Amino acid sequence: MPRSCLKRLVGVAACACLLAPLALAGATEEGPPRFSVRAPTEGPLVLVVYGDTRFTQRTGVVNAIARRALVDRIASEKPAAILIGGDLVYDGSDPSDYQVFKRETRAWTDEQIPVFPALGNHELKGCEEDASDCLENWWGAFGDLALRPNRWYSVAIGASLLALVLDSDAALKPGSEQRAWLEREIADAGDQVKFILIVLHYPPVRDPLFPRMREEQEVARYLSRHARRLPQQVLVIGSHVHNYERYSRDGVTYVVSGGGGAKPVPAPRMFGEQSHLRTGTNFHYLRLTLRNDSLSVSMVRYDDTRADAALAWTEPDQFEIRAKH
Repeated sequence: MPRSCLKRLVGVAACACLLAPLALAGATEEGPPRFSVRAPTEGPLVLVVYGDTRFTQRTGVVNAIARRALVDRIASEKPAAILIGGDLVYDGSDPSDYQVFKRETRAWTDEQIPVFPALGNHELKGCEEDASDCLENWWGAFGDLALRPNRWYSVAIGASLLALVLDSDAALKPGSEQRAWLEREIADAGDQVKFILIVLHYPPVRDPLFPRMREEQEVARYLSRHARRLPQQVLVIGSHVHNYERYSRDGVTYVVSGGGGAKPVPAPRMFGEQSHLRTGTNFHYLRLTLRNDSLSVSMVRYDDTRADAALAWTEPDQFEIRAKH
């Protein structure tokens, strides 16, 4: 089955016979797979992106109430797809964490919402010497996608948005396998694609007080040299920092979306941070709405201290990216 074939993916509990031929064709013939999600026949295309959900039964490492509230709210949005920027679970070596994920996101499965995950450091937690068991747990949890043996891949969402899901724990320097794939995917995107969405765990641009982790800055270096000449607009969404931040660098918008439930960390909001939020705790997800030449993004925030559920939800930061052509 060719990579360009459009299919409507169906969630974590999907029938493997629908998805495996597409994934296997990419994996065995053309490198990492490309999946496809059809745009709705009416109305705008809506996506959800966020990270650091930390599905687990452990206490003290996640706000499970906030995590579940976000999951239920996302289900009510009925997005065309959900992309998760890593740290889906707390301990990647523990299969029971993935069972918590499947159990708590049953509403997503019931709505047949496809979920596309990126690898984070917690997916590899407990496998510091050998990542094999952790990767098997991750691949197994998303067996309908048939990702094995890949750690990165792409998703064509409608005709005008291409999502590149990276593994920021793997090499990203020039000459590396993942970097060569990334450059090739961007170069071959085509003029019909108006927006390129890059999803990875470690944010390439974030408050400089937070230490760098691996080679995520290589993504920003590459885009600083090439993004202005691309026919597409580029949006990069990372997680890892358990808060929300937004920056603009060399024609690219960078967002940190790590408010999926993990224990919050403060964000100083210095050095050009554009949201200027005054709240320290920001459990949230991002709603991306694609309409013709416009990609609008809303930060949907959940306040777990509000007793009134109607007042718990706000959208304190919103921005729009316009297509170049």
